[in-house]
Amino acid sequence: MINQIYTHFCLFAGAGGMSYGLSKGHARIGVTRAQLRCVGGIDSDPYAVQDFTRLTGTKGTCLDLFDRYDYERFHGEPPPLMWKEATPADILEAAGGIYPDILALSPPCKGFSGLLNNKYASSGKYDALNSLTIRGLLLALAAFQDDPPSLIIFENVPRIQTRGRAFLDIVDASLRSYGYS
Repeated sequence: MINQIYTHFCLFAGAGGMSYGLSKGHARIGVTRAQLRCVGGIDSDPYAVQDFTRLTGTKGTCLDLFDRYDYERFHGEPPPLMWKEATPADILEAAGGIYPDILALSPPCKGFSGLLNNKYASSGKYDALNSLTIRGLLLALAAFQDDPPSLIIFENVPRIQTRGRAFLDIVDASLRSYGYS
């Protein structure tokens, strides 16, 4: 039996459910068996990162992916003095310097889900939250550009194709600019 290990990394990882599930995945074709191994995950919630580390057995990283403008729009105040904007180097460091085969994202898309009415969902606060997904994706694409992930997985959100059509067009254009189709 030939064992092939594929790596995965998660942005907006939360408590690690997606990463845990990916790590449980495997496939076998003939004499080749493929397994998945988590190399890290990022979330802005320190408690979620603790859970991620415990659940996946891989060190999670607590990192805020907002830029300053969207941080202020979402939180309604400037960031704390020690806060800094994340960089592609921060993403690569969170992955342990490993270029993953799979990039998984479980971004906060409450504004698209239908849980909020249209007026509140289109407010500056939720627009900033939606922009966070684009920023995180672009940071990861830049971080892994020397050896891009073969597969990028986004968690699906009901109504995103109708409520978030312009957002999806930006995601699509961002991915295409890095050679994905």
